[in-house]
Amino acid sequence: MDLERFYIWQDWPADKQKLFFTALVVGWALVLFMIWSGFAESQSKAERITLSSKQKYAKVVPLVEQLKAGESSRGALVDREPMTAAQQVIRDLGLDGRLTSLRPLQAGANSGQGVQVLLESLNLPELVALMRDFNVRGALKVTNFNINHRLDSPELADVQIILVR
Repeated sequence: MDLERFYIWQDWPADKQKLFFTALVVGWALVLFMIWSGFAESQSKAERITLSSKQKYAKVVPLVEQLKAGESSRGALVDREPMTAAQQVIRDLGLDGRLTSLRPLQAGANSGQGVQVLLESLNLPELVALMRDFNVRGALKVTNFNINHRLDSPELADVQIILVR
């Protein structure tokens, strides 16, 4: 092996050697830039994923807390009479101002084990929360449910609910 011809650029003219080494340095810099930009992009993507995860977590935490609270209060009013349980659910939801009537069922309709509730001006989220709490907290079952739209505001409704245990 001839040590004098070990490097291929030794026989090239000086201007071609200079161009070769310049291209080699630019190529090396380009490779380093590509590696750096790949790392920078992966870091920014990781930050976007982390931010997205935090936003999803922030959306889910209140729901989980509601579920935990619902599970801990499940059947909390089972030991009370249906009328007392219904009153407590309505009071806890802040709907006692909209309560029109709360009375026990007639003697022929399983007296003492059921209640008739009349509420006015409820919106859909309030109605859903009311029905959920009647079932979950009070262990009350809906046997009859009538809903009427209000003429003065169509997004609100009056409801008549018959609950039994």
